[in-house]
Amino acid sequence: MALFQNDSTPESGMNYKSMGKDQLIMLIQSQKSDIDALNHKLSSYEPLAQEKESLEKQTASLTEENEALKAKVTELEGKFASVDTEITEPGSIAEMAVRVNGVMEAAQKAADDYLAKIKEMHDAMKRDYDGYEAVARQKADAILQKANVEAEAVVQNARNEANDIWSTLQTRFNSYVADKKQNSDESSSLIE
Repeated sequence: MALFQNDSTPESGMNYKSMGKDQLIMLIQSQKSDIDALNHKLSSYEPLAQEKESLEKQTASLTEENEALKAKVTELEGKFASVDTEITEPGSIAEMAVRVNGVMEAAQKAADDYLAKIKEMHDAMKRDYDGYEAVARQKADAILQKANVEAEAVVQNARNEANDIWSTLQTRFNSYVADKKQNSDESSSLIE
């Protein structure tokens, strides 16, 4: 792969005028295939994909843990609801309500803390991913801009070369026609 080599620029001493049309087309096609290869490479940026996969696994793990905690809370709620309390003393219902309320508050606090942790991790992962994406996009834009500038230079050089060749051929043709006309005029004047 001839990825943006300096030998494709006029400063390198490469003589585009000596190159044929087919060679110029091959050079342009080579530059296009280099651009395509870079685009493919950017679309499969490996560290970003690995980071994303790791973050997705962490999110899945936290989601499973959250589901397990929810199930535990539901189980505890079921146990407390099914407990038949015997009233042996006048304050026992109030005491039990206070204890159940404390357990429920602790379970709710644990669930809230866990959800806050998941949200915090999700936000951090999103910031990281957005940062990686922005850097990759900037690099891709810079590469494409450079490739477009180089491709335009190659195309412009090819056009200039073609115009020079055409001008030379036109001059030679006009000279040839003028010589033929002069020879024809001289032959006609000799015959007369």
